[in-house]
Amino acid sequence: MGHKVDFACRACRYEERDLGVGRGRRPEPALRLFQCGNCRSIGSAWVGGGFVPRCSLCYHDDIALLADDVLAVACPKCGGPGVFTHRHEETWE
Repeated sequence: MGHKVDFACRACRYEERDLGVGRGRRPEPALRLFQCGNCRSIGSAWVGGGFVPRCSLCYHDDIALLADDVLAVACPKCGGPGVFTHRHEETWE
């Protein structure tokens, strides 16, 4: 099972809401957080199971996978402090 994650930048107010992280009923594929080097966004993408991980916005494969439990990264839009909020109480299957 997985959970929901929100990202918010404290400087420029860029945000992404309801990103999925984790696995479904099978071990692969899994949803992982990423930063896209092409369109400068944050999102979640399917990884494993023969999938090539791609950005969910621009479909480019120039993404940097982040740890599932990441708490903060530099905002991809302005470079300011960005924070992840993990909502473990909201799960998906």
